[in-house]
Amino acid sequence: MLEKVIDNIIAKITKEVLSPQMSDVPLNYLMTCNIPDSVKHFFDQEVEIWLREEADRFSTNDRFNYDLPEIRVLIDKIFDILKQTATFHVNKFNQLLERAIKLEANYLLRPHQTLTQFLFKNSPVITTMDVYDMLKYFEKFQYYKDALTDYFNLKYLREISQNQFEELISGIDKQVFSKDPLNTTLQTMKTIVNFLNEGRESSETIPLEILLKAFEDRNLLDYQNLIESEVKKGVQDITFSNLEILLRTGQIEIPAEVVFKPEPEVSVEEIADIETAKPEVMVEDIAVETTAEFPPLEEITEDEEIEDEEYEEEEEELEEEEVETEKVVESYQQAGLIEEVEAESEEVEAAPEELEEAPEPEIPETPATKTEEGKAADQLADVVSEKIKGKYLDDINNVIASKNRKKFVKKIFKKDDMRYAKFINYLNQLPNWKKASAAIDEMFYQTGINPYSSIAIEFSDLVYNRYFPKDKRLNRQEFM
Repeated sequence: MLEKVIDNIIAKITKEVLSPQMSDVPLNYLMTCNIPDSVKHFFDQEVEIWLREEADRFSTNDRFNYDLPEIRVLIDKIFDILKQTATFHVNKFNQLLERAIKLEANYLLRPHQTLTQFLFKNSPVITTMDVYDMLKYFEKFQYYKDALTDYFNLKYLREISQNQFEELISGIDKQVFSKDPLNTTLQTMKTIVNFLNEGRESSETIPLEILLKAFEDRNLLDYQNLIESEVKKGVQDITFSNLEILLRTGQIEIPAEVVFKPEPEVSVEEIADIETAKPEVMVEDIAVETTAEFPPLEEITEDEEIEDEEYEEEEEELEEEEVETEKVVESYQQAGLIEEVEAESEEVEAAPEELEEAPEPEIPETPATKTEEGKAADQLADVVSEKIKGKYLDDINNVIASKNRKKFVKKIFKKDDMRYAKFINYLNQLPNWKKASAAIDEMFYQTGINPYSSIAIEFSDLVYNRYFPKDKRLNRQEFM
């Protein structure tokens, strides 16, 4: 159900932003479109990252003194102008839009997990300034930002470890939900329902699988147990008013012998918005370990260095063997022995077929009634896949360079070449990015890879380029 909601939101925003034959999307134009503010915040932050990367180039150049006040003023003016002229190629826009909606969905459902993965995607210790910058990607649940700011100021923190952050974010929600657990939970669910309604016909129904994720992440174990009991009964979703009854009484259906004055039904509109409610957090009462559990990312043990060197040597030896094999084949050809080599080659090629086929990642889908926008999104994906199938779909082995392949095998597939090859072979059989993206997400989940890490993003981007090559733009006219 959530996947369909995400697809519908993406389709709705794409229809609002893109026009026929549009090749680039200016940031200034995007900010004027009738789209969610969270999406605008995401693209604005992407441009801010571009500008920071440009600024880093100045700071690393020691030929000139760019720190002079008069120079800094001019540089800031240049960056202001650059931001006003920032544009996204339509393919990059589509890619970032999908990433933005998925990030928001994950954050609303599982803020503890999502914030931790997003903030500590490349290092187990980051500066508090980095936390401030990356929190700009998230618009909802402002109380997290307020509490984190108060805590950093109170403790005069300049950096924070992943372990400290996990304790801190859990401590924040423990306070927020302990004061008035029922109303705070309903306020939280209202935010989630409003997001779901952006990609479906307006409804107050919530799938139980979404409630389970939300309660588990926030450590609301009592409420989680209530939902799990309903799941065991075969219930798949619940109305907002029935959710309120369940959380308040512990059951939806009250036995007939129990006589009491019925409470009026509660609707989403009647529940206060959690942003206006502004839950208060007494950060001085939150206990967090002051010692970072993890060493900085740069600190690599001697054993790891030796292991990496051995792996690199093995890769080099394999490459040398391939070169030697090519030379032998060439000499056989010159000697007229090519038929024998071809026969041996066929035998070798047939061998992998005897290996056990890689199981397709299981990606569960919750049955749901398709809206018109949902059907349109499916039709759009089918048309796109037909447009780029054959002529434009390249073998992923050709898309991923040898250098990147080594890096992915080492860091994502734990140096298991066979596992990497099987997964790439599976991806090559998928006709569109929607299916490939779901398979990659499932693979990251199964292998414990942070989906927001630079290595995960790089892998996803390269596979994305297979379906949407940079030299081939698929505009909306082609979809009609």
